[in-house]
Amino acid sequence: MAAELVQKSGMKFYPIFAGKLRRYFSLQNFIDPIFVIIGFFQSLYIIIKFWPRVIFSKGGYVSLPVAFAAFILRRPLILHESDSRMGIANRIASKTAKKVCVAFPDLAAQDDKYVLTGNPIRSSIMNGDPNIGYRITGFVDTRPIVLVWGGSQGAQQINEIIEREFKNLKYRFQIIHVTGKGKGINIDDPSYRPFEYIGEDLKHIYAITDFVVGRAGANSLFELALMEKPNITIPLNNPDQLLNSTYFEIVGGSLVLREDQNLYDLLVALLENPNKQEMMREALRSIAKPDAADEIAKIILNTK
Repeated sequence: MAAELVQKSGMKFYPIFAGKLRRYFSLQNFIDPIFVIIGFFQSLYIIIKFWPRVIFSKGGYVSLPVAFAAFILRRPLILHESDSRMGIANRIASKTAKKVCVAFPDLAAQDDKYVLTGNPIRSSIMNGDPNIGYRITGFVDTRPIVLVWGGSQGAQQINEIIEREFKNLKYRFQIIHVTGKGKGINIDDPSYRPFEYIGEDLKHIYAITDFVVGRAGANSLFELALMEKPNITIPLNNPDQLLNSTYFEIVGGSLVLREDQNLYDLLVALLENPNKQEMMREALRSIAKPDAADEIAKIILNTK
């Protein structure tokens, strides 16, 4: 998907080999270092060929060979960490980086190298047309609309929750459900509109959405902050999403669905408490960094 998005924007895309950094035993752990070494030499070639003034990395295991090559060739490295906890690759690369742009205040407090910029969110997401949103979904503006999704690829756990609770949800809400490719559920009802994936039309969907239910990926949460959408998170059981959702819950920008709760009750309680909704919007407004992309660009351009 990354290659497709980059190429669609008109930029050149150069893939490299990389080995995944695992915290558990796997036979692949003995093979992946070879891929890292190959990727390192590929990165050396690409950097020497283009000789960039600055290298910008978002982290992830594919970034490590590039970071190593940048250090060897003395090319300035700028990192960006989206989550509330530094990933392994960024933790390693941060030792030689000039600056580390972060989205959460706790990370920014480490030292002067860390800068609180927020997560860059595409500005087009703010330009949705409600009329198009209603036309796409067939919904009406007289009943609250809930957008449910588990990221771009959907989430089976969330799909099962919707399938189990829809018999109650349908009486109070209209549900827009991003199921993920091939993960549709057996619901046929005027109050339910499924999509395997939503691309450019997401801005129109947001324009008619009252509440959002979804995972706790950093980009999704900061998108909700920018849109000021009251939301309920169902985080994956991994440290990044658990910490992300905990931060947003503590500051008042999200509710978290616990195992002993059901989604319908939580949504109804939120629907019937306009003061709570406004408090969430205020909290999300305080978290949002609408100028994040500009701040990161300034740091890149001012790096020598």
